[in-house]
Amino acid sequence: MRLPVPADIESLYAVMEPAIGPTNWWPADTLFEIMVGAVLTQNTAWGNVERSLAALKEAGALDPHAIAALDPETLQDLIRPSGFYRNKSRTLRSLSRWYVERCGARPEGVADIPDDELRAELLELFGIGGETADDLVLYVFGRRAFVADTYARRLFAFLGFDVPAGYPAFHKAFAPIVLETRLDVTQLQEFHGLIDEFGKAYRTDEAKAGSFLGGLKM
Repeated sequence: MRLPVPADIESLYAVMEPAIGPTNWWPADTLFEIMVGAVLTQNTAWGNVERSLAALKEAGALDPHAIAALDPETLQDLIRPSGFYRNKSRTLRSLSRWYVERCGARPEGVADIPDDELRAELLELFGIGGETADDLVLYVFGRRAFVADTYARRLFAFLGFDVPAGYPAFHKAFAPIVLETRLDVTQLQEFHGLIDEFGKAYRTDEAKAGSFLGGLKM
């Protein structure tokens, strides 16, 4: 299996950052808004997420205590533009209760537990899969993490690496390599943004080959 080494990841970041950055990803006014957005963006376009976030803000409900206390039907109506609103409503209420009860509605509330334990706790919550958990670990809790999403999978496959199918296998193979790099939390946040922005701009392998990464050798 052909996998990158940490130096490959650092070189890739060094090429992408000046070409695309800064991405300022994740777009949000508060950390809790990032949490909500990470749930709502599952299987939908970001424009739909923005509509749901706007509705929550207008209702004064973009707060963990408020969402935890909302009745399911009201929350479903507010987030309806994001689709799958019944399951996402349940996920948001579960995540909000956990954030209030376990963390005191502050990321610092779990500062004493290791990164792997934090990720495992998030994965135990209803509706929180690997990608959402990694988003939260990286952007809300400020821990080093690799978001092994579809854009990352396509990019590394284009670069000639062997990419396992499915999020868990891809994450298991590549996250340890990414975390062996010298990239800090801020850079890893930007790395995710760079990968996603690149993937949106160059959707096919043909487009990627004509991009600034087309001649990159690893």
